Amino acid sequence: MARLRYELTFKGRASDTLAAAFTDCEVERQRGVTVVRASVADATGLDGLIARITALKLELLDAHLLAEPAEGDEVWEAGP
Repeated sequence: MARLRYELTFKGRASDTLAAAFTDCEVERQRGVTVVRASVADATGLDGLIARITALKLELLDAHLLAEPAEGDEVWEAGP
């Protein structure tokens, strides 16, 4: 199954301690915001990543798909 790559941005520049909560992700600290990039298998994985951000009481500013799966990947196939 294809993995989808997402980029999530939350308010504030993450400290080293906070960034450690996202060791399974790519973390980029910019002026006033932190960008987290991660590959997830499905909607449940994305929900888990968003839940981690909200559990840390961070303000999610944006979440979007970075890269679509390659042509023919099952993840984009319609139902029956």
